[in-house]
Amino acid sequence: MSSSSSIDHPLTTEEEDHHPFTARATPGNAESSQNTQATGLATGPETSVPVAATENVPAKERDGSDSESSSTDTSSDDDEGDEQHHTSHPLQQDAGLDPSAYSNDAWTQQENALLDADGSPNADRGSFPSTPLHEQQVKLDSDTSHVKGFQNSGSINGIIDLEVKGQLPDWLNGELYTIGPGTYDIRYTRKIEIDGFLQSATSTFSFGHWFDADHHGYASPHPAGLFKTDSNQTMLVKFLKSAPKASKPDGEPCGARILAGIPGIDGRLFAQNLANHIQELDPFDLKPTRVLCWNEINPAFKGYSSCPNGQYDSQTGEYINFTMEIGYQSTAYNFFSISDRNPKGSMIASVTAPTGYVHSFSLTPKYIILAIVVFPLLANTAAVKFSWNESIMDSFSFYPSEPTLFYVISREKGQHLVTYRADPCFAFHHVNAYEDGNDNVICDIICYRDDTIAHQLTTHNLRNPSEMKPSQLAPSELRRFVLSNIDDESLAYLTNYSILPSAASVTTRVASVWNYIRGSSVEPSQDDVEHSAASAAATSAGWAAGFPVAACGKLIQPSMELPQVNPLYKMHRYQYVYGVGFSAAVAAEGSMANGQIWDSIVKADVQSNRITGSWHEENCYPSEAVFIGRRSATPSSSMGGCDEVQEDDGVLVSVVLDSARATSFLLVLDARTLKEIARADLGVLIPLSFARGSYRLRA
Repeated sequence: MSSSSSIDHPLTTEEEDHHPFTARATPGNAESSQNTQATGLATGPETSVPVAATENVPAKERDGSDSESSSTDTSSDDDEGDEQHHTSHPLQQDAGLDPSAYSNDAWTQQENALLDADGSPNADRGSFPSTPLHEQQVKLDSDTSHVKGFQNSGSINGIIDLEVKGQLPDWLNGELYTIGPGTYDIRYTRKIEIDGFLQSATSTFSFGHWFDADHHGYASPHPAGLFKTDSNQTMLVKFLKSAPKASKPDGEPCGARILAGIPGIDGRLFAQNLANHIQELDPFDLKPTRVLCWNEINPAFKGYSSCPNGQYDSQTGEYINFTMEIGYQSTAYNFFSISDRNPKGSMIASVTAPTGYVHSFSLTPKYIILAIVVFPLLANTAAVKFSWNESIMDSFSFYPSEPTLFYVISREKGQHLVTYRADPCFAFHHVNAYEDGNDNVICDIICYRDDTIAHQLTTHNLRNPSEMKPSQLAPSELRRFVLSNIDDESLAYLTNYSILPSAASVTTRVASVWNYIRGSSVEPSQDDVEHSAASAAATSAGWAAGFPVAACGKLIQPSMELPQVNPLYKMHRYQYVYGVGFSAAVAAEGSMANGQIWDSIVKADVQSNRITGSWHEENCYPSEAVFIGRRSATPSSSMGGCDEVQEDDGVLVSVVLDSARATSFLLVLDARTLKEIARADLGVLIPLSFARGSYRLRA
């Protein structure tokens, strides 16, 4: 966008049903000032962005048998009314929020498209309030914590004008999609007996974890449907209701990741969950239109669980992921690729390994680095609980005496080459992986000492930070693992190590698990954070003693999460990584010990091993900062690099919670300096998200 009053770069943000949001800026002249519900442009240096915002959180009937909280209201009813109350579980606004702030009355829209024939927001949508956003009185809230970012979101239907403060780059022309939680609490009615009469009681069911708050109230009929929530269902119900997916598209909650497209699959917008579901969304109103399982695309992609963070190879046009075919005490991880040239997809390789929790894995031009069993968060009770639809964290346990494993798979040969081992750790996200040209693979991961962080991010802890145990959010660090001499180690591994473990190795593994159950295993000391090949060799003996050791070093110690790199540098040597972290003020004041969550956006240099920039605003909490690079940037060599622009030439876009003002805003930062270049107040509070977003730039 130039400094004049015209806008030449539509910027769109969309968040699916869980908190779906769409923002679009369209060409036009700044002639009049309108409010956030009108379609207009503001005069002066502040340019407004016409926005289409849609949120759909329909009421659903819950399959559960009870609620997690006590009843709050009772009333008598006749038989007909009783039946109605018994079958209706309406989704209502959380009691802690002001429903009037999310009223839909002003946003009622007609049955026409969100955009007109020219692709601009349709202004003919009835009347809207006329108070400009910048003229509205804003009352600051005395509670400036992150707590209000973990409540039910409101529903908005319509097009809203937003004022953009600052100036967007001319090349920033496209759509940004984010996804996150929209429903933490579900109000419903049930029957209770009082003095011999059946009466209707209103109760509230609360999802137990940040990752579960994207549900609509359906009980998942398959494993991995919940992360850490008790669904209050009996084994009989699970047996009768067991199914690979919900019967309706909007009945399958998919809030772990959103993609602007998947090669080989028709559609423009997709959401994924922790199971194996792909949910297609209408790109205009964000309503689910269909839901698929991977085995519906190709029967060879068997398994009812998958990875929400599949990898895309921009050089080959392949989307690579895997499904988990869970068996007794082990699981087949079926890796596959799908592309526009091969829409039915094809199998790459299948690896049999222990059943582990999966969130991400790494990809290089030649190899796949299997991350599902990289971390010793393994299924307990021989994966029986996980197979019977229990939540993930109730079905897995972290074994500190077990090693971290790296399974290396050849994309060309379609086979498992070698398995490396390292000290035990836990992680959600891989940052990047690349080959150094000397038969080594470099794999960078945001690591934790154990799975404490997964248990800390429960709904109760996030709403009651003073009660979080431990009181400080588990610290992370960016670690670099080096898988050396792939070819040589592969020959030695295939020659000397059997896929089927020996009786001695099985005995060692059973003893290791038994020691953990008895509580006799010793967790790593604080000094173990300083990793080395020697420490890995010392702590990873036993059944995995025959595996080569992955050397490990610490790149960045200050805690960061939701890592982002320039997509053009994926699978290549890189320098910069972005993420959410803690501000210096919070660290200095010791506020991290009070359940504080990430309150800043940081930039780290993995070559100099230091934080080189940060953005922080008092009382503000960012969600994922999506890196959008200049489109003219192209890789110049196999080692990465760019011909025309630098690696950090781009912007970071994040939806930020302003706790003091009880609202959210869209933030655009210069990726080089992390200085703010533009922002747009959204006028509503968008819940914080741990999910991954996507974007699509236009020509």
